[in-house]
Amino acid sequence: MQVEVTPEETAVLIRWKKRSDDHVLVRMKAEAILYASEGVSISIIAKMVERTERTVQEWLAEWRATRMCSVLTGHAGNQNAAKPARAQKEELKPSSPSRPPGRAPTPSSGTSQRYVTS
Repeated sequence: MQVEVTPEETAVLIRWKKRSDDHVLVRMKAEAILYASEGVSISIIAKMVERTERTVQEWLAEWRATRMCSVLTGHAGNQNAAKPARAQKEELKPSSPSRPPGRAPTPSSGTSQRYVTS
């Protein structure tokens, strides 16, 4: 499965492929697209980037649809790890209510908030 890549895109993909930071998936996608632009078969590309043929086919389909945007994943640096896991969310929940029962905030004209008892 061959994809079309402009000379400008090729230059950017080569730079991305050569990066030595933690953007591993970006490097693999760039490499796969470069191989496909040279007519290398999906099975060989999959072996080279250590992914399944189906994954490589999806990458190439995304390339055709969104070009350079398809290479950038948003997962670089494991940003998803910054989101708390379910157990961590449970730990963050307060064990008692944040305000005593029967009290609710009421709007006021100043910057502070007043509470009225019901």
